[in-house]
Amino acid sequence: MDVRIQTGWDNDPAGRIRNLSLAPNAKNSLFPLFEAVMNSIHAVEDRFGKDNLSKGEVTIELHRTESGEMEGFTISDNGIGFNESNLESFRRMDSRAKEKIGGKGVGRLVWLKVLDEVRIQSVYDDGSIGRSISFDFKVSNPTDNLTLAPADQSTPGSIIQLTPYKRDYALHIPKKASTITNRLLAHFISYFINISHPKITVCDVDAEIDLFDAFSESVERDADYRFTLSASGGSEDFVCHCFLLPKAISDDERSTNALYLGANGRAVKRFDMDGVIGLKAIDNKFAFLGYIESAALDESVNDTRTDFSLSEDEIESIVDQAKERVKEFLAPELAEIREKQTGIVSALRIEHPRFLSIQGTDAEVAETLHYGTNRKEDIFVEMSRQSLRQYERRKNAFKRSIEKKLPDVEAKAKEYVAELKQESVSSLAEYVMKRKLVLDVFEESLKFKPNTDQDSEYEDVLHDIICPLKSTSSDLDYDDHNLWIVDDRLAFYSYFNSDTRMEKQVSDPTHPKDRPDVSIFDLGLGFENEDKSSPITIVEFKRPKIDNYTLEKNPITQVRKYVEDMRKSGEAIKYDGTPIRSIEETTPFMCHIIADITPKLRDVMKALGSFHRKAGSNTYYSWDASYSIFIEVSSFKDVLESAKSRNRAFFERIGISV
Repeated sequence: MDVRIQTGWDNDPAGRIRNLSLAPNAKNSLFPLFEAVMNSIHAVEDRFGKDNLSKGEVTIELHRTESGEMEGFTISDNGIGFNESNLESFRRMDSRAKEKIGGKGVGRLVWLKVLDEVRIQSVYDDGSIGRSISFDFKVSNPTDNLTLAPADQSTPGSIIQLTPYKRDYALHIPKKASTITNRLLAHFISYFINISHPKITVCDVDAEIDLFDAFSESVERDADYRFTLSASGGSEDFVCHCFLLPKAISDDERSTNALYLGANGRAVKRFDMDGVIGLKAIDNKFAFLGYIESAALDESVNDTRTDFSLSEDEIESIVDQAKERVKEFLAPELAEIREKQTGIVSALRIEHPRFLSIQGTDAEVAETLHYGTNRKEDIFVEMSRQSLRQYERRKNAFKRSIEKKLPDVEAKAKEYVAELKQESVSSLAEYVMKRKLVLDVFEESLKFKPNTDQDSEYEDVLHDIICPLKSTSSDLDYDDHNLWIVDDRLAFYSYFNSDTRMEKQVSDPTHPKDRPDVSIFDLGLGFENEDKSSPITIVEFKRPKIDNYTLEKNPITQVRKYVEDMRKSGEAIKYDGTPIRSIEETTPFMCHIIADITPKLRDVMKALGSFHRKAGSNTYYSWDASYSIFIEVSSFKDVLESAKSRNRAFFERIGISV
């Protein structure tokens, strides 16, 4: 028995369409329209020639439901029409009829991804008479319901009815005619740079928009830039067409500015330019749009016109070259960015003087920044990198000179020492500047006028500025508090407690729930300090304006109680119970009381000890020999003025007014 075996490909249109990657979204919903318009432009080229495109006409009619929702399009043209060769190509899967102009023979399949069927009507000249043809393009039959009839051969053209869309895709069609116009402008931008082009009109219920008039009227500025580089194994010429357009002209909502790589008159691959040029909307209304074209791109585009067969390095080289032309085109706008960056650099150098060590003027430092680096925080990070890199370069150059015994070792050593000196001076200046800023905040806080029920809050605010509440050295580093406001020596203490229960500070206290405002156990030498004579410091804050002190209830008696409890305990501990140091009967205590000097507080000081007033201030001090305590009583204002006075020389040295 003879067995006949089928050979060759057996097409499966339904499977091919099902496998097309085209998710329902705003961008993909217009791909069928783009394909139809592109076919119409090709039909016009075939009829009139590329040099006579202006004779062509393409009309896009928008279809809406009774409620005004978009449901599809009708695209008509006066092109060559569906003649026999075009119909044959249309019926052939992966047709190569348009291969020379970039056609892949699969674009029309996108229609059947988005619609159930497409109605096609056309008139063409077969050389002797005119013919009309109409059919329904379906998955089951590409020319279903085909009819042929005589027609006027002088009126060729085609009508493609892309309506109604499948619901999932229809929901994503832009609602406004102006939005669809802008998407068409962005997609077919390569045609707008030609003097000769077909007339493309978008028709809505109450609007008629000439696409090219819309483009011409909206161009703020344009220019062409040419460059040559290696691609596809040889030297290739590229043209970068640059436009400044209304920001609405973009085919992607992720960014405003874009650069396209195009092939055969179509935008193929998009690159966001927002980060490259550091701008979104230019002057809040314009966007940059660039289009790169080349024979190398035409020849290497893939069959779905979504990418190129060029290597990643080749694509990157093309885009990098184009970016330089983009920067040249946008020089006026980028100059404004540099000006803003320079201002931020200048402000950061004032607020953080350690950046003064970075070589160059403010403008020169700004020139090293990426155009997209515009936020203060980002510029701060970049300047920190520059400062570190500059320091590392000098250090490594010095080390190499020593290791290789180079003759320039002395010069490198001087450079390195000068770098260290500049770094030190800049760091000191920044530290001093931060002190000034902290004192400014403290001074502003003193202007707060609390109500009676806000007194506690006011006290907490001032306490928190000097040392954060409910914290210990386990939570904060030495530079995270501002105890230096009270006494410069306190800046170097390594272990402290702020508003912490006594049971978390010393072993087995008599009053475990008491909370000294701030207690500081050792002076800058860490936990290895065994000097029992090293003082322990207590800072106590009192609410401003209160004057209800008695001999039994007052801050002096309060700090004495804390001292007695600590001495009886005999041991200071960390928050986790780890011993810090012993506390002897002879261990001296330094107690700072910060409170308004009211009449009743003066009476208490007079009754409880021999307090002396510091000359030129409202601060009182006393050595309480019976308790081995030195007590100092100051108002918040006195604390501020004292801190200003102690730091005045530093402020004046770096040019800060006080």
